[in-house]
Amino acid sequence: MQHLGVLKESERRRLVALAPAGVKRLSAQLRVSVQRGAGRAAGYSDEAYAQAGATLVEHRDEILRGCDLVLGHDSHYRGEDVGGPKTFIGFLNVLNDRDVVDHYRRPGITLHSLDLIPRTTLAQAMDVLSSVASISGYQAVLLAAERSLATVPMITSAGGTLRPARFLIMGAGVAGLQAIATARRLGAIVRAYDVRSASRTEVESLGATFIEVEGAVEDRKAGGYAVEQTPEHLERIRQVIHAEASQADVIITTAKIPGRKAPLLITEDMVRGMKPGAVVVDLAAATGGNCALTEPDSTVMYDEVTILGPTAIECGCAHSTSFLLSNNYTTFIEHLLKNAENPADEILKATRVVENGEVVNARYLGN
Repeated sequence: MQHLGVLKESERRRLVALAPAGVKRLSAQLRVSVQRGAGRAAGYSDEAYAQAGATLVEHRDEILRGCDLVLGHDSHYRGEDVGGPKTFIGFLNVLNDRDVVDHYRRPGITLHSLDLIPRTTLAQAMDVLSSVASISGYQAVLLAAERSLATVPMITSAGGTLRPARFLIMGAGVAGLQAIATARRLGAIVRAYDVRSASRTEVESLGATFIEVEGAVEDRKAGGYAVEQTPEHLERIRQVIHAEASQADVIITTAKIPGRKAPLLITEDMVRGMKPGAVVVDLAAATGGNCALTEPDSTVMYDEVTILGPTAIECGCAHSTSFLLSNNYTTFIEHLLKNAENPADEILKATRVVENGEVVNARYLGN
């Protein structure tokens, strides 16, 4: 029986890649070892892992040397001695952080990174990116509501009536749609923009108004992601968004392009035109930001506008995020065990970055 090891993430991340329920689900097919304290910051105790059937080990090296499969969300392998063939599974963001792959270029090492999971029906239950994005969109609205000087819902009181806050959501992927849904549940007026015209139906089904800017470049082969736009179209977007931004109490930006710098959507001039007390939450801060003034993991004040650039906002809901990640990783591991001998398997081929020390992933090599 193969042996799966679960690494402890950094203290900043607070997440764990496998919850006790995942251990229980996999225990019929694998022996599972968990680094002691791996789930504590996410609300999962060592006792819960032991009761689910895991063996608790003290040190990271014990996982690296003693297990056939090593799971860590973004707890990267750093080139330590692993004692033999090893398969690593995680979420390494390899298209944007290309150097992270270098440590895995060693004989006997195989790496699967689930940021490359294909957008197919079969792979949907393994889509870590969507799980993280969903929590991020939700958390972005709560963060903005906390920092805004305006209340989100309409409130009627003895002192008069407060109008609902106006939210502008840039990007209607998973994070953007969750932000729209959360803002609407809180009572906000929401307007949203996305380069993909197909997003209109989803945006409007959640009760938001879709902002259309004609002439966008779309690619049906992009798996639901946005693609790079022409400079001319980006300028048209900025002209429309400039007017929208001046009316917004909150702007949440979510536009990302795999393997590319995030597109600039909110210029310094737009921020200058926003009302005092407005808030921008830039969920693309880790890849350059959609706002020209964003600084990763920092709060920037500009003309009484607050600009936030969280790069790990999903960790604020560490327990819930870890629950979703665990389900994604568990489903992927089950698929790996079942299809490991099939070189043509679509999901394994798409996520396999390194095999026996050699980089084999077409997207990584062609990026």
